[in-house]
Amino acid sequence: MMQKDPSLIQNYQNFENMMKQISENNPEVNKNSEAQMVPRVIPVVFHIIHEGGTENISTAQILDQLRVMNEDFQEQNADTVNAPAPFAAVRANCNIEFRMAQKDPNGNCTDGIVRVYSSLTNNANDYTKLVSTWPNTKYLNIWVVKTIESSTGIILGYAQFPGMGNAATDGIIVRHDCIGTIGTAPTGLFPTEMGRVPIHEVGHWLGLRHIWGDGVCLTDFVADTPPAQAENSGCPTFPHQPNICTGTGPNGEMFCNYMDYSNGNCINMFTVGQKGVMDAVLNGIRSNLIGPSNLFATGTNGTPPVPCAPIAAISPGAAKFICAGGSVAFSSTSYNGTPTSWIWSFPGGTPATSTTPNQTVVYSTPGVYGATLTVSNGVGTSTKTITSLVYVSSTTAMKNSWQYYEGFDVGGPIPNTDWWVINENNDSTWKQTTNGVYYSPNYCMMINNSTAIAGRIDQAVSPSIDFSNINTPTLYFKVAFAQRALTSVDDKLRVLVSTNCGATWVQRYSKTGATLATVTPQGTPFLPWNTTQWRTETVNIAPYANSTSVRIKFEFTSGGGNNIYIDDINVIGPLGETELEQQFNFIVFPNPTETSSLVLFDLNEKSNVNIKLYDMLGREVEMIASGELNSGNHQFIINETGKLEKGIYLLKMEVNGALITKKIIIN
Repeated sequence: MMQKDPSLIQNYQNFENMMKQISENNPEVNKNSEAQMVPRVIPVVFHIIHEGGTENISTAQILDQLRVMNEDFQEQNADTVNAPAPFAAVRANCNIEFRMAQKDPNGNCTDGIVRVYSSLTNNANDYTKLVSTWPNTKYLNIWVVKTIESSTGIILGYAQFPGMGNAATDGIIVRHDCIGTIGTAPTGLFPTEMGRVPIHEVGHWLGLRHIWGDGVCLTDFVADTPPAQAENSGCPTFPHQPNICTGTGPNGEMFCNYMDYSNGNCINMFTVGQKGVMDAVLNGIRSNLIGPSNLFATGTNGTPPVPCAPIAAISPGAAKFICAGGSVAFSSTSYNGTPTSWIWSFPGGTPATSTTPNQTVVYSTPGVYGATLTVSNGVGTSTKTITSLVYVSSTTAMKNSWQYYEGFDVGGPIPNTDWWVINENNDSTWKQTTNGVYYSPNYCMMINNSTAIAGRIDQAVSPSIDFSNINTPTLYFKVAFAQRALTSVDDKLRVLVSTNCGATWVQRYSKTGATLATVTPQGTPFLPWNTTQWRTETVNIAPYANSTSVRIKFEFTSGGGNNIYIDDINVIGPLGETELEQQFNFIVFPNPTETSSLVLFDLNEKSNVNIKLYDMLGREVEMIASGELNSGNHQFIINETGKLEKGIYLLKMEVNGALITKKIIIN
């Protein structure tokens, strides 16, 4: 975070100074009077980010986690008696109570749970949080996801320290199978955690460091937690003394502390010193949370909960690709209040309507379809409509050729009858340029990423292409992309291929950040007016040779960078494909053509070039280029006047004596 925002360095230094002062003061707390204090109440909202799977945990599992939190932070957990006697002497009742919010940020009735259908539940990071976030000055945000992004190992959860980072990402994020002790928790990968991952993460959120100080024998700024050499795992026995740290004493490391990495069923306490840190945070930077006015605003001031109207939600809530005749299973994942009635509408599907919570719908005709769900109970009604939700393909390819080309110059703006655009967030997405930016006339495809919210995923899907006449197909395309700064490294472009109408996809290309960039970082919106700002990408799609229906998907994930552009998408086979063609990146498209075609090639050095077009009798019909050309990208037009007759022609390009021949078809 500091690398991306250097201003946080001072924030963190101030935070560490505060913790040092607390440690030096070493406040003594009378445990008897401490236990009689009225708990500080923290309003909580759980954001369940899911794809309709087991990660969409039940309300019962969420409330079970709330129970664990309240027991552990109030020293009421049954296993508190397991703390070794020397550690139990400094065990603390932190006097903190967590309550589910009863009012949302707009003052509306809520049960403190938000459910959002999003693919960002996979490999979740701070961008995932932006799918659903409530003000951090009023609520503790807890995001529950399927998996968490990690370069090594498995991450169970992570937190944001007080005053560090974006307010919109402030809170904790935890895997669904580390929430509570029921539901997916005992059957997941970590059944021994027993709901203690959120305890650990809330400890960070309230200012606590790991007991080993995130180094070898470093300080956690708490006087009554003995020094530790490193994190512990499993379930150590007392006294645990594996280290060389000075000051640990005969009792060894406090492996039973919530801020260690021991198994959840072996950690059971906070200390008086740790409570002092949390007190300072709750009396300082997070003081607004526990104030009477905020408890009233969030409905957590002790007023009895009341039933809420449901909020309609649909699973699937993301694009589903099927072949004609296939089906999609819809479910109501409505939340906030329990629905008593459901009314569905499925345009283009069979059945077209339904009144059950779950319904399987068959789609027989190719096209793009949406769905609408209305849910009601005795309190109120809510309606959710998702357009462009189901993408149905014919089993017969739309494009039949030994070469496919798309320059976004015909067919109108995308999406159109050929190209689908998937934009789950209804924000900036793939579109046809209108400002005269392109690699070859007159348009290209781009995303205005300079203003996009990081983490958003946008997809552009090609029409289905018949590869049965393309042996060893290769995909070429032009790309232009700029980072906003060298630290914007999370922008990613992927190219994926599907042979089953988009039901599953296989990645064939992926580039990120500086690897994807074609120019140096740009502080203003990137506009690649110069062809030298573009790069030709080559993608091996040979495994799909002879497939009768292939779709190609360009997927871009925003990561704080700049605009991205795609042009001159071309799939060709080996017809005339030689090492020379690859050397010069020689491409002719469209081919076949009904009017004119473009000849594209790159020169590494100044060269003598002759390009001529001949008919099948060997007669020269058009001189395209002749003479010396500088290094760089070049393009010429074949049949610019459109006067050539239909038929087959031979294009010959000679570069410094090396000859390339290409068959051209004019329909």
